[in-house]
Amino acid sequence: MTEYDVNTDTYLNAKDLSQDEGRAIFGTHTLLKTIGDPSGKTVIDMCCGDGRLGWLLLNMGAKSVTGVDVSAEMLAHAELKRKALPPEEQQRVRFHQADLSNTDLILPPSDLICGLYVLHYADSREAISGMGRFIARNLKEDGLCAVVTLNPDVDPNADNAEAQAEEGYSIDFTDGPESTLHIGDFSCTIWRWSRAVLERELSNAGLCDFKWEPMEAPADRPDLFARYSEWRKNPQCVVFSARKASDC
Repeated sequence: MTEYDVNTDTYLNAKDLSQDEGRAIFGTHTLLKTIGDPSGKTVIDMCCGDGRLGWLLLNMGAKSVTGVDVSAEMLAHAELKRKALPPEEQQRVRFHQADLSNTDLILPPSDLICGLYVLHYADSREAISGMGRFIARNLKEDGLCAVVTLNPDVDPNADNAEAQAEEGYSIDFTDGPESTLHIGDFSCTIWRWSRAVLERELSNAGLCDFKWEPMEAPADRPDLFARYSEWRKNPQCVVFSARKASDC
């Protein structure tokens, strides 16, 4: 059982979780820019939670979305939303419960594997490799994986008080990889791995062509650049992308 099972409502009600407002726009915009037009494509949504990324991609024309998450409670919320769709739309969405760091789950190979906030839930190097094996096993030969995740180059020693006030969430870093994420009244453990560790383990798992994209805001939202000026000096998230080694 995860923190998301124990404190599901606290997490869902936490401030600034909307994908249409504030800081979250940076991650969603940069992720969508990285993956391009999802129209007609099959998608796997890693760490899907209540499915908020999946619904967005479906509305943009994705052929189907398969969400995978370890939290039964979060998936229950996602399933309620699925059942509220028209019957023909329900067929385009499905969910699976699995620990992405340690699963043999095999799905139909997908064009895209995406996720909002993913790799920092790996609690060991083997867990990173496990996530990589899941991606390599379920991605089409010419497919793309792109996820929002913790920035491996974030400076944990920087004074982030003002930036965290802008963000609406905070991270308590330690000397090791284990850290604590706070979103409103919700808290959970995350892990800060170096770029070298992440790329080594994911390469061993069968991925390549790694890219780390800095967060961007839409050109029509200049207000966000000023509003999150401190956060942008030491951004805590990036968009990571990769392809299967056989495609590189």
